[in-house]
Amino acid sequence: MKRIDTCTHTDLLVGLLLAGIVSVLLAYRIFAYLCEVPAFRWWMILLGLLCAVLAIGGFLVARRAWKRLQYLRDNPEN
Repeated sequence: MKRIDTCTHTDLLVGLLLAGIVSVLLAYRIFAYLCEVPAFRWWMILLGLLCAVLAIGGFLVARRAWKRLQYLRDNPEN
């Protein structure tokens, strides 16, 4: 797959933006589930780490895709 910085296909960038947003929402849902469970279990640590990775990764992908879309909008010749 092309790097986001060199990609000029807006469909791919919008897909990456949506994937990043969905990742952040999924991480929020996992975190909300962890808060609802009354008993602490060992796998909650793994789910918490997965939640953090999904949130951070989703945010970074969505942010880069958004910046690239804005750049392509402002510079249509590229």
